[in-house]
Order: sequence, then C-alpha cells, then structure tokens
Amino acid sequence: MNKSKRIIIFLIASMMTSALQLTAQTFYHTGNEEPVETNHLPGIVLAGGAGDNNDAMQWMLERADGGDVVVLRASGSDLYNDYFYSDLGVEVNSVTSIVITSSDQANNSEVISALSNAEVVFIAGGNQWNYVDNWRDTQLLETLNFLVNDKQITIGGTSAGMAVLGEVVFTAENATVWSSEALSNPYHWRVKLEKDFLDIPHLNNTVTDSHYNRIEGGTDRKGRHIAFMARMVADWGMPARGIAANEYTAIAVDEDGKARVFGHPSYDDYGYFLQKHAGPPEVCEEGEPLTWYQDQQAVKIYKVKGDFQGSGWFDISNWEDGEGGEWQFWYVDEGVLYEPDTDDDDTSVVGNDLAGLEIYPNPASDFIRIKSVLGITETALIRLDGKIMLRKEGNGVNETMLKINHLPPGSYLLRVLEGDRYHTRPVTIVR
Repeated sequence: MNKSKRIIIFLIASMMTSALQLTAQTFYHTGNEEPVETNHLPGIVLAGGAGDNNDAMQWMLERADGGDVVVLRASGSDLYNDYFYSDLGVEVNSVTSIVITSSDQANNSEVISALSNAEVVFIAGGNQWNYVDNWRDTQLLETLNFLVNDKQITIGGTSAGMAVLGEVVFTAENATVWSSEALSNPYHWRVKLEKDFLDIPHLNNTVTDSHYNRIEGGTDRKGRHIAFMARMVADWGMPARGIAANEYTAIAVDEDGKARVFGHPSYDDYGYFLQKHAGPPEVCEEGEPLTWYQDQQAVKIYKVKGDFQGSGWFDISNWEDGEGGEWQFWYVDEGVLYEPDTDDDDTSVVGNDLAGLEIYPNPASDFIRIKSVLGITETALIRLDGKIMLRKEGNGVNETMLKINHLPPGSYLLRVLEGDRYHTRPVTIVR
C-alpha cells in the first residue's frame, strides 16, 4: 500500500472515530434490565442545589411506584444511582444515569429508548446552558414533554436542573449574572432568557431560580430573579411568576399543584412563590436601572419555611392559597430591590438590610461611616462587577469608617456583616 492510500485510510478512520465520539454517550445502570408496569403519579421537584433533601427525594421516588428512574446529566457519572436505588429506602426497579454532551447524543435512539421507560426523570446540576444548547430541537426534549404531559411522570431537577423546568429559562449562555448586574441593567449581556423550552403543567408563565440565598457580588439571587420576571412582562407580556428555593430547600409539587416545601426547620430553608401583582415595570430598558415600583406592590410573594414533613405549602394551580407561609410585597426603585424585613416589620434593601443600620454620607467623597445597633463584624465595599475594593474587620464594634478618597467615582455596594448576617446597600462615590 502506498503512502497516499495509507493517509486516506487513516483520515477516514479518524473521521469515523470522531463521529462515534460525537454520537456516543455514557450510560450508568443500576437495578433490573426490564421495565415494569406501574401506577405512577405526576409531579415536580425543584431542588435548591447545595445538597439533596432526602425527604423530597423520597417523595419523588415514591411517585414512581416501583418503576424506573432516569437521571440526565451533562457531566459526571453515577453519583445518583446508589442514592436513588438503595440509600433512601424507596424501592424502584432501576436507576439509569445518562451523560449527554451534544445534540447528536440527545437524538440517539438508545437514549430515547431508555428515557421512554422512565416513571421519574431527574436532571442533575451543572451549567444549564449545556442542557439548553444540547437539547434544543431534539428528540430528547420532545420525549421529555411527552413523558410529562402524556405518560404523566414526575420530573425533578437540582440547581441547573431546576433552572430549566420553567416555561422561561435563564440560560446562563454567558455564565451566571449577579443581582446587581441584572437590576442595574435588565438587558445586561449575561441576562439571556429563553421561552418555551420544556412544557410542564403548573410551570407556565414561570421562571425558576435555585441557590436563592447564595451571595454573589454582594447580594443574593432575589434581585436577578425579579429582573427576569420584569423582562417576561416587558418582552412577552406574560403574567410573570417565579419559584425559587434556598440552597438546601426542595419544593415538591403534586398533581393538583400543591407545592410542599421541604427543608431543615432550624435553618433558613425557604421556598418562594413570586407573581406580578400590580402593573408592568415603569422602567425596563437597555442600559437603564430597573424600576418596578407600582406603589411598593410590584411583586407579590408567598414565602414558606421548609420542614422535614413539607408541612408548609402553596397552591400553584391558582396562585392564591397557601399554608404555613407569609405574604410579602417586593419592589425595585432605580435598580435597588426592596423587600420587607420580617425580623422588625420594616422595609429593607437587597440582602435584608436592617432599618437601624446607618450609612452616611451617601453619596460620599472622602469617607463613609457605618453605625449598627447589633455590632459590625466586617464591612466591604464592592464594585458592581463583584470585585472587593475595601474590606475592614469590625470585631463587633457599633461604628466604623471606610476611607474612600483613593477610589474612583461611581456606584458600589456596601456589604455589612452583623454577626453571621449580611446586609447590603448601594452607595455612590463622587468627586
């Protein structure tokens, strides 16, 4: 064989290998090979993403009625197999984890066959862009919608897996977005939303968010969630709704739309149900801070604390009835989210600022003074892109001062740690 023929054969073989790598996916199977007949029940599980809530996961598996569970992943391996198959004490027929990294794999007949047998589908965490980008317009997405609406299975997700379950999805195409970024510009280049991805009963007109109490860029995720909802109203005229879970919280929705909140009663394990209450955002434009004021009643929230039994609940079939929670109103004024502080029945800024926290002057040019009734553990001045410009230990003092005359003028976030609780306020440096 001459050299040119060998090169051609080598190139063909390489192309075939590459094609196989593009279409191949990894299966991890635990349990029985043959599917079983069941009397399974429909439902939804929305998990906050920092750790799996055993009580909610047991609830989910019980709805399979001894059937088959499929875990969909974009990376990783068989982490959930033993956990679902044996560790939780709920009998299921099998658990199959499938790692899918391309749209070709999402169209593979073996994937569709395994998925079609499921009575429960659970979507793992990671980066939701991998799901949106690889599943869009594929047989996998079509099959998921069939399973949920026709076969009426239970579907769940954690973190990124939770993020893709609503009618509107924050895609994370350009990575995550902080609340400060989304509130200062709801059309920030990282605020990428997609509509009509999955079609799940009770989640129409809804955008979900997980890791709700995670601090990013000085604030939690509430502000960005409100910005997503504002975009839904402004862009699509939707009666925007949102469902969110703190990191160790899980929300389990039954066939009637009753959403039970599971968590540890000794910790801040909350589920949130948000809905557009008054009119549309007053200002929701490219490059402008969001204002959604509406007489301080822009968004109506039912906040439910989780427990081991999922005693607190909210009805997302009518978005009116609930038990064990409290109603609140949130609003945004010139890029600042205000929410009630349930500790002292006052109003607070993003991050549950206490009304007793004094910050002056603001705007400031040379220094900022901070006074606190509870005692200051730490203060930090943070740029809107998340970079910490100043940090100062407080050691429990009631008053401290930050010198800022060396910093460039502009908008910042001042984060104050009182004990183990963060509070955040916007401040402006002028010259």
